[in-house]
Amino acid sequence: MAIVALICLGAVAVAGCGDDMAQATSYMEEGDALSAKMRAITNDAVFDAGTLLAELGIQISETGNVKPQTLTDTANKQIDSIIANGEKAKAEYEKILALKGVDAYKDYARQRMSAIDRTITVLEAVKGLFGEIGDPNNKASISSTITDWAKASIGVAVDAVRAFLDWRSADKIKKDNNLGPLEEVVQDSAPTSSPK
Repeated sequence: MAIVALICLGAVAVAGCGDDMAQATSYMEEGDALSAKMRAITNDAVFDAGTLLAELGIQISETGNVKPQTLTDTANKQIDSIIANGEKAKAEYEKILALKGVDAYKDYARQRMSAIDRTITVLEAVKGLFGEIGDPNNKASISSTITDWAKASIGVAVDAVRAFLDWRSADKIKKDNNLGPLEEVVQDSAPTSSPK
């Protein structure tokens, strides 16, 4: 009788572990989908504000100053959307931390959350650049404004490199522990029409 009870308890424990593994996989997949666009924009260790703008679907032409209602607003909406999805992704990864027997998933989740936090820091700083570009009192050219901002914002480039390294570390954890495919589908969050 005692042996049967132990076998039943063991079966329940194993079933519980499987449930946690399935939950971890589900949370990871949801977090990965939500943060795929964020991951894609930090897919290079070299930070370039102009390239980031292009990845957001914003093409800069040197036609003088840009009105805040065009480039700046469009770009800020893109960044706000990416940040919001990053925060949702972190919430999914945080759910993994409460599970038992899924240590590799926890390591992966922590690394992704760190990458998201660092990327958000970069994106928030870039929003400051948009404020400078769209400032009606700014008489400098767009490229000049970007160059001056980049020179004054070396810390942003450092944060971008750290974010890049965090994303890469998460990829390594995922690959080394066979947690799933490394390729993520990036949902297009580019504006449907370009600023005029």
